Amino acid sequence: MITIKEAKSKKEMKQFVTFPFSLYKNNKYWVPPIIKDEIASFDKDYNPVFKQASARFFLAYKDNEIVGRVAAIINHTEVDIQKVKKMRFGWFDVIDDVDVSKTLLDKVY
Repeated sequence: MITIKEAKSKKEMKQFVTFPFSLYKNNKYWVPPIIKDEIASFDKDYNPVFKQASARFFLAYKDNEIVGRVAAIINHTEVDIQKVKKMRFGWFDVIDDVDVSKTLLDKVY
């Protein structure tokens, strides 16, 4: 069974940021981010984009193991100006499992 949990605490955000390290550990082409910078970019007190945007971060679990992640981002200023309801998603990384991918995408849709 796949469960989705929103990452809110510092510990959960660190798990969100570090998940790709295990996912791509055998991929010689993967370039890891600097963890401290990645965490800071999601910090509402550090990143000025969050003065006009909001984000939610989700982790997918299967058998109590993290198997995917995704971020959902809404730029409220852009939505207000364009008068179109929309959002973006990113930081979409999952194991090779269609069900995990679908569950995460359904969560942000």
